[in-house]
Amino acid sequence: MEQRDAFREKSITLENIKLNFGPLFTKQTLVRLTSSLFMAVPVIVSIIFGGAYFTVFVAFLAATMSWEVTSTVGKPRKYFIEIGIGFFVALLIIIFGFFFATSFSEKGLPLFLSLIIIVAYIFRKVHSVVSVVLGNIIVVFSCFCMIWLRANFETEFFAWILLSVVATDTGAFIVGSTVGGIKLAPNISPNKTWAGLLGGIFSSLMVAWVFYLFWLEVDILNISLMAVMLAIISQVGDLVESAYKRSYKIKDSSRLIPGHGGVLDRLDGHIAAGIFMSFILLYYDRALL
Repeated sequence: MEQRDAFREKSITLENIKLNFGPLFTKQTLVRLTSSLFMAVPVIVSIIFGGAYFTVFVAFLAATMSWEVTSTVGKPRKYFIEIGIGFFVALLIIIFGFFFATSFSEKGLPLFLSLIIIVAYIFRKVHSVVSVVLGNIIVVFSCFCMIWLRANFETEFFAWILLSVVATDTGAFIVGSTVGGIKLAPNISPNKTWAGLLGGIFSSLMVAWVFYLFWLEVDILNISLMAVMLAIISQVGDLVESAYKRSYKIKDSSRLIPGHGGVLDRLDGHIAAGIFMSFILLYYDRALL
């Protein structure tokens, strides 16, 4: 009887769902929106021009994320260590973008991913130097994927991938804030809910259908499936980054972006989505046809 009563208390019906629009009209939300609009300008410009412009922009983002990872995990006492590692990461991105963007190896991708997984498991609780190296490897590799996608596919296609992640974050925030409900991963990210995830998936589908109607000549069922997968993968990336921050007892990777935290906080979903789409398109380039 006690178990049945507990189940009834946790059950959700249309009658006990109360929408709360308050979180959408706070000062914090306004700050987030303003920051997003400012960030959108350089992103759009770099995507449109592509080539060297996009590579340099991604290298700048990579250097910033590297600094966030190094300062959080390694906590070096001298700033030149953080700057030096960030500069090296940016240099790797520029070299790849200028000379190897069109020659991404199909065989190298699974080997690289396997290496990351193995290293992460074996050395997950050892010296901070290993964690710094691992974190920077993930940053570099994800940026390689983004540059490869931009260099080898149409601008509209690449824009769809990025906007799908943005739409997922936006939909998850709006629906999760107004509807609430059962927590998605309370021990990792207490604010995320299953309703928010569904809202993110729906928003991603909306973006995919708009691109299907106006810009992309693809199969609607395939792009719909990929939209759902992108939404889920980007949210997984968000949860992974949240778990990383929680393990170091920090709320944000930095305070560079008002209302968002750090660059890593803003791009965690894009990192996961970029790696996922690179893997799919390398091994099954007809996934959307």
